Amino acid sequence: MAPPPILSRVAQLFPDALFYAPMQEKVVALTIDDIPTPGDPHDLSTRLILQAISDYNRTAEHPAQATFFVITDHLNAGSSILSEILAEGHEIANHGTSDTTPAMLEPVEFERHFQEAHDLLTDAIQQPIRWYRPGRGLYNRAMVEHVRLTPGYESLVALASMIPFDTMQPLSTPNLNTWYLSRFIFPGAIFVIHGGSLDRCVQTSQALPPLLRSLADQGYQVVTLSQLYDRFIAETALGSPPPHPPRPQGPPSPPLV
Repeated sequence: MAPPPILSRVAQLFPDALFYAPMQEKVVALTIDDIPTPGDPHDLSTRLILQAISDYNRTAEHPAQATFFVITDHLNAGSSILSEILAEGHEIANHGTSDTTPAMLEPVEFERHFQEAHDLLTDAIQQPIRWYRPGRGLYNRAMVEHVRLTPGYESLVALASMIPFDTMQPLSTPNLNTWYLSRFIFPGAIFVIHGGSLDRCVQTSQALPPLLRSLADQGYQVVTLSQLYDRFIAETALGSPPPHPPRPQGPPSPPLV
């Protein structure tokens, strides 16, 4: 199955963002936004998502791994959730300090929004961070340039292969989310689903198991965003047709709207 034509066109129009990694290998990336849930001192809601993936992995031929995009203002005092995410083989990525639309911020405000989150996360996990995902999927020139100048980050902002549906309350349900995400299964797809509240975490924990089983039944592996990107780079180096360039040159694109 190929990417939807409209998605391919959007990726060409906005080459500073990673919407998918066009490749032959049957691999997809699972990304989870808005982690953790603020005001949940024991992170029980976020652990529902971790447990759902862990339960699936117990019997899976290929364990699923995910990239968790963290909003640092959501972190609860004394929480061990970041280390728990890493211990399960998942990846931590930067979703900023707060649940906002960073493309609407002044450059100096965005730098604070990005850099404070980066500093807190790297200090907490003692590992490099490779990905930044802008809130609402919107970005501008100044944002892309700042991300590119930050050591360790990829030159593309991380977006996804679909517009999230699970934030559209009260329409969102676990079954509907599973069905919706399954419409975008193709090699190199980037799935996005949300935590950040008890309701969303419950829905995500219920939507993931059937989605993961469906992917496995179709021969797909579910990996982190970095694993997907690295496999894409390796596949491209071996001579597969390249998609929109993974490391674009020249000035960034205008905001995605």
